[in-house]
Amino acid sequence: MNIRFSFLILPLFTALFSAQKKNECYKVFSDSASGTELYGYKTPNNIIKIPASFISTYSDELCKMAIVLDSKEGWIGINKKGSIILRPYIYDNGPDYIEEGLFRFTEEKKVGFANLSGEKIIMAQFDFAAPFKDGLAEYFIGGERVYDNGKTASQIAREGGSLTDVHWNWGGNITESGYINKSGQKFKEIILLKKGIRQAITLQNKKVLLDKRGQIIKKY
Repeated sequence: MNIRFSFLILPLFTALFSAQKKNECYKVFSDSASGTELYGYKTPNNIIKIPASFISTYSDELCKMAIVLDSKEGWIGINKKGSIILRPYIYDNGPDYIEEGLFRFTEEKKVGFANLSGEKIIMAQFDFAAPFKDGLAEYFIGGERVYDNGKTASQIAREGGSLTDVHWNWGGNITESGYINKSGQKFKEIILLKKGIRQAITLQNKKVLLDKRGQIIKKY
């Protein structure tokens, strides 16, 4: 009986151990052997999994994704195999800030939203999008940066000007703008009511009510 019971337990223990190892988080480490401090990731038992090759890191741990600065690729999101899984939107010369659990990423010059696990929650489809606030993010399709002097980036470049420390807004030839929630539902108009409840107009001109998290709670 005991031997048979042991044979039953062994596969279960092996499966649990394998799952635990798979979900194990790596920790960041630094190495200055090259003369420059570089960063990589290793297991809690100090087994190096990703060699120190990154100039900087935004993530102290690598569970599913870490944001790192590569000398050739710039800021990138990598998985536990060291493969690139996304490219964060660059804001203030660094990777985008996390707002309400999501940050912006770019793909083929479009902007989307991902979480800290590297999952792309809202696919890259916008020319520009603001961070999430109260469950909604403002988005734009079409258009370009228009700086405080009223000129676009291309105009400033043609004139030999500098874009350093110049503030801008999104403008120009915008073909669609509105708001999107974390479920991917889009609204073209938002009206604040009371206690965080908002009335919204969908792209199909339907009226709905949104809660504090930007989710639809009533349809008219």
